[in-house]
Amino acid sequence: MNGPAERPADGASDPVVLAAQVMQAHRDEFIAKLVATTEAEIAQLEHDESLRGLLEASITENIVTALHVVINRIDPQTVDAPASAVSYARRLAQRDVPLSALLRAYRLGHAQSLDLVLGEAVRLGLPDPADTVISLVSLTSAYLDRVCDQIGRVYEEERERWVGTRGMLRQYWVGQLLDNPQVDLRQAEAALDHRLSGSHVAVEGWLHGTAATTDPAAVFDRLASLLCTLLRAQGRPLLVHTDEADARIWLAVRPDCPVDPDTIAAELADAALPVRVALGIVRPGLDGFRRSTRAAARAKALALSAGPSTPRAVAFARVAPVALLVDEPRELADFVSDTLGDLAVDDPRNAILRETLRVFLATHRSYAATADQLMVHRNTVHYRVQRTVDHYHLNLDADAFDLHFALNVCRWHGAKVLRRKRR
Repeated sequence: MNGPAERPADGASDPVVLAAQVMQAHRDEFIAKLVATTEAEIAQLEHDESLRGLLEASITENIVTALHVVINRIDPQTVDAPASAVSYARRLAQRDVPLSALLRAYRLGHAQSLDLVLGEAVRLGLPDPADTVISLVSLTSAYLDRVCDQIGRVYEEERERWVGTRGMLRQYWVGQLLDNPQVDLRQAEAALDHRLSGSHVAVEGWLHGTAATTDPAAVFDRLASLLCTLLRAQGRPLLVHTDEADARIWLAVRPDCPVDPDTIAAELADAALPVRVALGIVRPGLDGFRRSTRAAARAKALALSAGPSTPRAVAFARVAPVALLVDEPRELADFVSDTLGDLAVDDPRNAILRETLRVFLATHRSYAATADQLMVHRNTVHYRVQRTVDHYHLNLDADAFDLHFALNVCRWHGAKVLRRKRR
């Protein structure tokens, strides 16, 4: 809000304020339910984790602002749409989500908010219920009109800008290459100025950390240049922005090009680039272009599932079995529980033991290599492994494959597949 003038309100006697204050006390619970309802009711607003965070922030700030307007009897015409709501509208415009879906979400939120506040007004037995209802509807409707008008303009301006850029042309032809079995390959190559006759590796990149204050276009240009150098790419990379904070990059590389995520992660850190990347597989021709793209997308989904602990660079080839099952969290949780028993309980001590055993199995049961990776003493590794095997009755000889796979699932899916600790 840009400094709207407030009219003093006697919260102890104003029935409108009393009703809104009761809702204020249950605000967080209401917001959580509204986010879930919005996603369930409006299919276009079912998002990945990054965009879902913006949806939740938009709903939260709108509810907080609307309650502030009602409780302080502020003129809604002096209130501006919350910053997160503006950012969310822009992101939807970039992803081709229709404006109607966004406006429907506002109507849904308004209806549910009114139901709750009016219900509280009736429950409190406030005087002049008709006047209270009229005031509440008038205030909240004026706020809704004001914000929807601003959000609509932001969306349309961003959509016009996005459609008018060269990036949209690239997006169109890349979409044709990926999804159209009858695509005119020559026309696509000419439009993209990119040849698909050789081998390619696809890369998904997305901003993280303090990246919100940076120029995304500049960051992704630097990322493409860095990857070209590291992978010794041939010719210019093909870079397409999928939205404000995400981009896809394809590089023409040698068929035997090594894709080492550890080296790439180190270079990203040295370059202070605020991005994470998911790397596909190296494959030839149009079919390889598509397969590498699918592999990179799977690796990205896994990285997002892993949360803040994910490495800066994830290669599909390293995590393929887990990445291919990223859409099956319930089945993975059952497998983890059956394989690890109580070691699958989510607590800090178990997390240390699981990670130690995972690295131990990955290094072919080398205590020295495990100690180097975890940066602990070799005796510490020996103690942890022995304690884990004895305490949780694990058989490293008979169940090594299942154990290693279950531990990798825990590494990438974390709390989504672990059991809660009993209190």
